[in-house]
Amino acid sequence: MTVPPAAPGLPTVQVAVASAVLAAGVQAILAAHGIRSAPDHDRPEADVLIVDDAWLADPDALGGHPALVALGSGVWATLLPDLSGGGWAALGADATPAELLAGVLGAAAGLAVLPPALLPSPTPEAPTDLQDDDAAGVPPGDVSLTPRERDVLALLAEGLSNKRAARDLGVSESTVKFHVQALYSKLGVQSRAGAVARGISLGLVSV
Repeated sequence: MTVPPAAPGLPTVQVAVASAVLAAGVQAILAAHGIRSAPDHDRPEADVLIVDDAWLADPDALGGHPALVALGSGVWATLLPDLSGGGWAALGADATPAELLAGVLGAAAGLAVLPPALLPSPTPEAPTDLQDDDAAGVPPGDVSLTPRERDVLALLAEGLSNKRAARDLGVSESTVKFHVQALYSKLGVQSRAGAVARGISLGLVSV
């Protein structure tokens, strides 16, 4: 089935989110601005694919799409540059209609779009390890890693690159990057060195 043409100069979208209510809301917002939604089976013909955190279980399934817009976790800001074949937007789950519209149009134009809430906060210039030590105020009892996160942390401790870690684990590099970002969040750090140091101090990894 061919997607009906969008309004002149506007992209078509495919909304692939788990919540039917959210999908309907997104489609209604975009339709109000002349942006048409393609049926699911016409996904290859849509200019922009909109997804949510349900896709985090298999981010590789998104690889190569011309433009991606992700709603939900800030982790998308790390994954999308590698997954998208063109522009992308990482938006919060509570994105406003204006942010959603800007994300779709920006991604379709080949741009990277982030709302202010997901932009990295400026940090004072200081040695990375010191920043991580100060940021690591995560109570030990609150740190719970999945078996795969422990595997990734162990490989970080060995000094392996994301590509090498992916090869050793038999997964994609994008998947490793996702787990690395999850480790940063859980351990309260901002770098690989900080993650390893924090993991050692908590007894989560040995070197």
